[in-house]
Amino acid sequence: MEHLFEAIQKMAEENSDSGFTVDLTTLKKVTGGISVAYLETQNSFGDEGLKRVLKHALEHEKKVGGWLDDDDGSFYFDSVRIFTDLKEAKRFGRENKQIAIFDLTNLRLIKL
Repeated sequence: MEHLFEAIQKMAEENSDSGFTVDLTTLKKVTGGISVAYLETQNSFGDEGLKRVLKHALEHEKKVGGWLDDDDGSFYFDSVRIFTDLKEAKRFGRENKQIAIFDLTNLRLIKL
């Protein structure tokens, strides 16, 4: 877990302006599909937030997203699920009380 923690922290530093989504099994960026966060990891930032996100992600989809909130300057982490179907992604997003999801293929935010 410490190895993953350090790898994700480094990725957050390197992608602080653009955000990222990563597959924990390969530590490679996910560049396609629609990323939707789980409610259980909402508002996770800092070391404790990242640890909570990693624990959840390892028990679920093994995908983590990170993004900078321009409003408060915090870098947030989420355990995420990747979808190929927009309708399913929106449904899951609403079920998980998300205000937006992210289309990785086209690099666009989709508000719900």
